[in-house]
Amino acid sequence: MIKNKNTLLPKVWKDSKNKPISCSEKIKILNENILEINRMMEDAIEDAELMGADSNQVINILKKSIDSTN
Repeated sequence: MIKNKNTLLPKVWKDSKNKPISCSEKIKILNENILEINRMMEDAIEDAELMGADSNQVINILKKSIDSTN
């Protein structure tokens, strides 16, 4: 569970040219997407633990998945 979403979400979202995004609807969607992904990751880790899997392995695979998106 997200203990403090303020530490997860950036204070300022930036565009590809490093300029702040000012559109509140875009910011809202970006924030919602990040929080949803975070909840999904937490659920996957919890499921793994309930099934007796190593949660650190799941976390490492999630990190690899993120790294492979670039």
